[in-house]
Amino acid sequence: MDFAAQNRDEPSLPGNCNAASAHADADFSAPTETDHTREGWQISQSLRAKKKQAKERKFQQGGDFSADSTPTTDNQPKRWGRPTRRRPPALPKDDLKVVFRPHQGLPLKNVTTQAISDAIVEACQGKVRWDQFILRIRPGSNITLASTPETTVAMVMRGFTSLNINGRPHPVNVYVTAGEGTRKGVIHGIEPHTPSEAIKASIRFRTQSVTLVDARMLGDSQSAVLTFFGDILPRYVYYRGGEKECIPFRNTVQFCRACGEVGHRTDVCAQPDSAVCRICGMRNAQLNHNCTPTCAICTGNHITGDRSCLKRLKPIRKQSAKPPKKPHKPAPRWFQSEEEELEWEYGRGGARKSRSRTRTPSKNRAAETGQPGQRHSKSTSTPKAICQDNTSPSEKQATGGMPCT
Repeated sequence: MDFAAQNRDEPSLPGNCNAASAHADADFSAPTETDHTREGWQISQSLRAKKKQAKERKFQQGGDFSADSTPTTDNQPKRWGRPTRRRPPALPKDDLKVVFRPHQGLPLKNVTTQAISDAIVEACQGKVRWDQFILRIRPGSNITLASTPETTVAMVMRGFTSLNINGRPHPVNVYVTAGEGTRKGVIHGIEPHTPSEAIKASIRFRTQSVTLVDARMLGDSQSAVLTFFGDILPRYVYYRGGEKECIPFRNTVQFCRACGEVGHRTDVCAQPDSAVCRICGMRNAQLNHNCTPTCAICTGNHITGDRSCLKRLKPIRKQSAKPPKKPHKPAPRWFQSEEEELEWEYGRGGARKSRSRTRTPSKNRAAETGQPGQRHSKSTSTPKAICQDNTSPSEKQATGGMPCT
């Protein structure tokens, strides 16, 4: 019997269950996303789907893509940002640093390090080898830095006046910078053009563990820079017996008046022929232009490098004095006494442990003495002999009651 045909032939009566279920299936529709959100429900999404939707909204709001366009997929090439330049490793801390500052007309950013290294070895005439120093170029300041652990190499480099780079001689200024552990101070009221040796011979100070390394005048001014080796900077020094305050030295922000850029001086400018107004900083300015003083360092209404500029001097680096480290002393395998152990703990920096006189002994010590509550004391003296008295009363009278030996 064909039940399917029978069901098709049956009329849709009110009591027919099949017809009722068919009408119910026809009226029912699957719930959508809006139905759930209307009732306060939220559809669970994975983190990847959320990121994808956020990326689509970002592109649509930015205007790069229309609403009906598809966003970028993983198959399309990605646009990476500009790669960041990695900082070079620090030079050896205990090495001497020799600075080569070329004159105008030599941009070091266009010169390789091996070309400068070969020029230094050639200028030394065989006294210095390339494996005795480390060379580094600082294109921002247009200087070359040579780090060497040997004093003789630094002294030979210090005598250079020119370097033959790419077949052409270039005049340079060479000097040795102060190493690690030094501090600089400034004193005022010194006669201009005073020799360095005369300043060093006239300086006295009372600060302990500090040594005067170098002294020089600041250009044509009446100020002198003192370089000390030590952890602290003396607050006052005595110049020819007179007391002078020693102020921490602050480097000035370098400004080039030839090209109008900050970061290097005029004598080492790689573009000395640039047409820049020294007052307002306008490039290719005409002679009768509207000139308003503008500072290239702080953008204030004054000439660059003026004494009223608040950012003319660099901030002072905070250097805290490090306490000397105590030598590590390994603990012995055993101690001869408890006092020796306490002395060793106290020597390591720990607090001295004091034994309380009123504390109760432990169970082990009480068991050793045989009496609970009795302290077990260590004695280094010879223990007394203990004997048992087995003599009779008559023998005691004969011996006069003398104790046994």
